[in-house]
Amino acid sequence: MEEPKLNYVKTDVLIIGAGGAGLRAAIEAHNMGVKVLVVSKGKFPSGCVTATAMGAMLAPFDRQDSIERHVDDTLRGGSYLNDPALVQILVSNAKQRALDLERYGTDFDRSDGKYELFPYTGSSVPRGVLAGDRYRGGFFKGLVKEAAILGIDIHDEIMVTDLLKEGNAVVGAAGLDLKTDTVLIVSAKAVVMATGGAGNLYSLTTNLPGITGDGYALAYRAGARLADMEFIQSRACMIYPEAMRGTPPPADGCVTIGGRFYNGLCERYMGKYFPDKLEQVTRAEMSKSAQKEITEGRQSPHGGVFGDLSGVPPAELAKFKAFVKTCAELNFDPAWQPYEWAPGAHHVMGGIVINERCETGISGLYAAGEVEAGIHGANRLAGNALTETQVFGAIAGASAAAKALSASVIQAPKGSVESIKNRVLHILKRGKGIEPSEVKKEVTRILSLYVGVLRNEEGLKRATQSFSDIRATQIDQLALGAERSFRNFSSLLEVENILLIGEMIAQAATMRRETRGAHNREDYPRLDAEWSKNIVFQLQDGKRIISVKPVNASAPSS
Repeated sequence: MEEPKLNYVKTDVLIIGAGGAGLRAAIEAHNMGVKVLVVSKGKFPSGCVTATAMGAMLAPFDRQDSIERHVDDTLRGGSYLNDPALVQILVSNAKQRALDLERYGTDFDRSDGKYELFPYTGSSVPRGVLAGDRYRGGFFKGLVKEAAILGIDIHDEIMVTDLLKEGNAVVGAAGLDLKTDTVLIVSAKAVVMATGGAGNLYSLTTNLPGITGDGYALAYRAGARLADMEFIQSRACMIYPEAMRGTPPPADGCVTIGGRFYNGLCERYMGKYFPDKLEQVTRAEMSKSAQKEITEGRQSPHGGVFGDLSGVPPAELAKFKAFVKTCAELNFDPAWQPYEWAPGAHHVMGGIVINERCETGISGLYAAGEVEAGIHGANRLAGNALTETQVFGAIAGASAAAKALSASVIQAPKGSVESIKNRVLHILKRGKGIEPSEVKKEVTRILSLYVGVLRNEEGLKRATQSFSDIRATQIDQLALGAERSFRNFSSLLEVENILLIGEMIAQAATMRRETRGAHNREDYPRLDAEWSKNIVFQLQDGKRIISVKPVNASAPSS
């Protein structure tokens, strides 16, 4: 087999990920006068998670709201594991970032010149700024438009496989160009990681198929720290109608405006768990309650629970145009027909540890969006994710640009490039072996069964042992089969990343012997003040080091 072809590129700032955080970083860096290159694993813009998000960001615009109130809600929702300094930055910048988006071309719902603020669960007052054309890129529209106006260079269908380092500094990245079957080598003065989360570690998820934790794995292998990986937020995820499997019902089932939940016995079961709040609880509480009903045998016909939108005012339901249209195409009327849902993986609260400048502790490497840790603590408030992409995307872009303006381009290290080329060739040449899709299916099954919404010591031990067995007997035997394309190669590498991140989630979940936020231990059902700490992973000298640190103690100083 021929050696893989290499394509060398130079830039000032390389941004890995073309979603909300990545594009906002690109815009900010470009406006500071540096050359920017954005690479996207999926097709741009349709392959980016932000394009499929509901399109709501939280910002304290209302007169009865305030920065202090939004901060308090965010910290309380995160069970006070959030980094308070990062939360303060999030909320203090939220309004300006929403105004930026509107200036770029995103259309937010307004009435009489004011934003129509949506009442999300977990927020003490309405503060959800909603974009039009929900779930179909309405929020994303302004970013895409502004990036095009500025002429920002975006290459899609590039899976980044390695960060290039010179000493302790990141000086670029290497990846697979899935369209041309070439290896892309990018030399850069600064790199921003904006790859999103890891929903596809689980069998049921709201995430697009390519969201497999790549950014966490890349940063970890480069020496960055990961924290809070045990906190995986689930949310209502449709399982019937079958064609809408994985679709989140609008606004968590519109529970703040008339939506209701029922089990397979037609009982409004939330009254058992939260008699005063009923359905108006956080996503973690919502998921935990539904999973109990399912596990204890009171499930709907397709293995979930029922969502009922008949109590939602027709005018409000009609605002979710994409959802209503898709239902209509399936001859399903959500105004009177119940849908079925189960908790599906939605958002990773943990990730790369950053400071107030989005620095990771690795010179030249920055992180923004869902790939970062610290903002959401143990559980994220609905709507804070898109706010996070805009606030910290802008900060990461500015920090990376400042770094680039003071640095000179370092050539991609020849030794690293040669090593990457040899690894690609080795795997492409590998003969018979194990099909990656089978291993992926098994890893996601284990995580869903033992490290999902409800966890206990026995299940977590089974998961940890299973992952150890897979790593020992299967991971080095993965092979591409007859079609040795880079697209198939990327699927193999995704499995390696899924296993790596799955191991960390299981390890952290085993260590945290309490219930807090999205982490539910059946054998330790109460919050333990002694566990007001972050669990941190770091690769040192080839070994995984796990430490437990007080909140905010792990943030890099430079």
